[in-house]
Amino acid sequence: MTVPINTNLAQLFMRAFYWAEEGLQNTLKERGWAQITKAQSQVFISIGEGVTRPSEIAARMSVTRQAIHQTINELVEFGYVSLEPDPSDRRAKIVTYTEKGHEIGQNTVLGLSEIEAQLIARIGVDNVQALREALCQNWGEPYVPVEMQA
Repeated sequence: MTVPINTNLAQLFMRAFYWAEEGLQNTLKERGWAQITKAQSQVFISIGEGVTRPSEIAARMSVTRQAIHQTINELVEFGYVSLEPDPSDRRAKIVTYTEKGHEIGQNTVLGLSEIEAQLIARIGVDNVQALREALCQNWGEPYVPVEMQA
């Protein structure tokens, strides 16, 4: 398949993200887990990558602290995460997985493995490896137009 050079990469990234996200939701549903929102999923990913302060998660997701607290509180109600005092700053809290959160996390890892296997079956191992290598490159800092650099 030849893709026109002017195809918008950002749209392709989003399409791929939504494809993987929907596949993940399907695998979790098949395993008996309630559907979580994309925002809740992003909180899970952040925690898994070691970003545990709500303010840092909000900044990472480009949402307000109020919005992230609402999302975290929903996950607390589901029993997936808890808010604990931050040992390095008593004024702050950190988000941690509960036992139930670890269980859904393990199911997520299994689901993502299934999704990757399905992608390999559909587009081939060489294309998946090339995609992985391209995405793992150091892209540097986000682009800033010259006019904004002054």
